[in-house]
Amino acid sequence: MQKLKKGQVLKYPIDLYLSNKHMLSILTLGLLIFPLYFYGIPIAKDEGWFYIIIMWLSMILIVVAVFTILFAFITGKPAFQITDKGITILQVLRRPQQRYLLWQDIECIGIDRRVIKRHEIWLLVIQPKLGKLIQYPIRSMRYKDSILNEVEVVHLVQLASEGRSAIHYEPIEMERIKLISPKGKWLLFALVLLCIVFYLFFIIK
Repeated sequence: MQKLKKGQVLKYPIDLYLSNKHMLSILTLGLLIFPLYFYGIPIAKDEGWFYIIIMWLSMILIVVAVFTILFAFITGKPAFQITDKGITILQVLRRPQQRYLLWQDIECIGIDRRVIKRHEIWLLVIQPKLGKLIQYPIRSMRYKDSILNEVEVVHLVQLASEGRSAIHYEPIEMERIKLISPKGKWLLFALVLLCIVFYLFFIIK
């Protein structure tokens, strides 16, 4: 994936999709469902009901995340669609649908960054004129063959809400928290691969 060029004109509708890296990471996370079910639940039963509930909640969250990815991939619908009239956001938690918000119905748009144990969570914050505050978690997004970071995505939404006929792209750099070193990433990848091989061997056996 490449970055958009400075000054590049983005015309409506601007369709933003989940990045391939994000989709792959969620689907990889989905593989944890089976080990958690076969190994985690029996261990949690020995510890008590609290651990069982935590284990089941973890599996439910993983299933929801995987379902979101598969729904977006199968339907081919963008996670975000920015138009001159409003924004459409993919929602899956309640029911698979596209939620459409008109600019005229929005009071303000912002971004919120939260850090939980060195894990970054970026939220698109939308305050409608009527109704509850919307906090939508976002990641880096794919626009055609290019990639946009979280801040650039929110910036595009803000510019579109100002009534611009087209958007001239301006790159915005982000400082991300480095959870693990490059060497640690390879070790983690090897560990995940080893777990998958061990799990498949156990199932075959």
